[in-house]
Amino acid sequence: MSAEPASSASVIHRKAKVARDEFDAREMSPSKALRLALAKAAAAQFELPLVVRMVEHESVTLTGIEALAGEDGLLILLDGLDGPPGAIKLDLQFVMALIEVQLMGEVRQGDAKPRPFTPTDGAIVQPLMDAVLDSYAEQVNACDRMADAARFRFGDRVENGRALALALWAPDYDLYRLSVDFGPGAKTGMMELILPEPPPAPEVEASDGNTLARKLEENAMNAPVMLDAVLAPIRLPLRDICRWVPGTVLKLSRETVTEARVIGAKGHKVAPARLGQLNGFRAVRMLLKSEAEDAVADGARGHASEARGAAGPDLPALDEIDDVGDLPDLSPPEGAGDVPGLPDLDMAGAGLPDLPSSDGDGEEGLDTLVEEELARAAARFEAEGADDELPMPGGPSLG
Repeated sequence: MSAEPASSASVIHRKAKVARDEFDAREMSPSKALRLALAKAAAAQFELPLVVRMVEHESVTLTGIEALAGEDGLLILLDGLDGPPGAIKLDLQFVMALIEVQLMGEVRQGDAKPRPFTPTDGAIVQPLMDAVLDSYAEQVNACDRMADAARFRFGDRVENGRALALALWAPDYDLYRLSVDFGPGAKTGMMELILPEPPPAPEVEASDGNTLARKLEENAMNAPVMLDAVLAPIRLPLRDICRWVPGTVLKLSRETVTEARVIGAKGHKVAPARLGQLNGFRAVRMLLKSEAEDAVADGARGHASEARGAAGPDLPALDEIDDVGDLPDLSPPEGAGDVPGLPDLDMAGAGLPDLPSSDGDGEEGLDTLVEEELARAAARFEAEGADDELPMPGGPSLG
């Protein structure tokens, strides 16, 4: 029963290794650089044959460093020569393999028994870690398609994950987890390299110097804008608005359809608009300046034609009349005097009625006239709801 899972796992590892080797052979990557750096450093320093079975990469934030470090590994702080610090975590099998190869010249078969880590463990793994970091930086920097790697040096040992999280201060980190086989399957250890993410490469300024303008344009075009479509402003008393219910109808003029406007967040006019529909939904189309001017001109021509229809037939303009023809002489003939036979106008006896006087019975007639005018104005106010001005006594109605 146990042989079948091991066989299937071995097949999966072989397939994964073939695919990984093909990818690494084509292009350099941080994972490939770490794999080669560890294998070369171990062979150069200890003549230790090791195989990196797996390299995993993930991004972690500073807040997740403490949980990632745990309590079961040797934690080493890496001093950043050009920037933020990093860290290395080695498990017990990795550390014991390095101790055994330095003390006995080979890695013993079998897993090491659990024990606490000591400062001596850090001193034993320091030469190999420094060599790995230098080789990794050289391979990455030699590749033109990758950003230059920051350089690190072996630092101090830290006791736990909390102390490590307090020593690191970069916001984001790259975690590379390496599964390493020492000797011909003698021990399998884990190495975790925690490096700060490199800063983004600065954008090269174009020769025409339009990078800043392009960024401003992108920010402006992507900024959210709140617009409101206003059909027609209406002034109503608050008591009428409070009586609104679903189905209340507001009376709007016919020009509302063509005289709508779009306003901004501060109430300023953005553009004229026209009501319509799109795909069965009510829509508002913003008008360009030329379209708005045409719409105003069309409205003016429509109002002018209505006024001409109400006033009478079209008459030519005065500047269009070039020749009026021969007109008769309308001046009085020479020697013409007064026209005989016309009676004299007697303004005193023309038969016009006398206006009521300001005393006596005349006041009663004036009061009656004022009361009638006030009654007619009040009737119009109730019927039309308009703010008609009341007439002055003795004058004509202003309604």
